Amino acid sequence: MEPVFMILGQSAATAACFAIDDRCAAQNVDYQKLRTRLLANRQILVWKR
Repeated sequence: MEPVFMILGQSAATAACFAIDDRCAAQNVDYQKLRTRLLANRQILVWKR
């Protein structure tokens, strides 16, 4: 489960940074912007077998 927790932590921290920078709630962070950043950081967003 540790990898899952690390992924959640990184995603939440990135969303929080965007929310602070954009002065909005974390729920209102633009998903495409967040997705682009996470992929640039080599984050796995979809598990493929």
